[in-house]
Amino acid sequence: MSDANPYFEEIQAVNAEVEAWYSGAAQAGALDRLMAHFAPHFSMILPNGGTLDWPTLREIFAQHGGQRPDFAIQITDSTIVTQYPGGAVVTYHERQSDGEARRNLRRSTAVLEMDAHGKVQWRHLQETFCTE
Repeated sequence: MSDANPYFEEIQAVNAEVEAWYSGAAQAGALDRLMAHFAPHFSMILPNGGTLDWPTLREIFAQHGGQRPDFAIQITDSTIVTQYPGGAVVTYHERQSDGEARRNLRRSTAVLEMDAHGKVQWRHLQETFCTE
């Protein structure tokens, strides 16, 4: 797939916003803009097996914004698992680091929805910790 794929672009965009939010580089109103990427019925399976929904995700972001000044995310290996009218399932690797020797690698699977106007939103995300 090319880099112009709207689903790949969305994954890059939301992770750039998450990075800015946690690092403290985000501008005023950033939390609302970040949360607009996620469908109201968003669900997530965390690396530890726990689950969360849209309100819980917003609460986590609100509590931890700006608390990791050197936080960085790198997205690689994006792959379309399946694409269908109105959405796609995408896998990718997500490397996180925070400048304090805390690093992790996640293999993620996202279910993304696209509306009639081409806006992509996150419907579901599952993250699994993995090794290099």
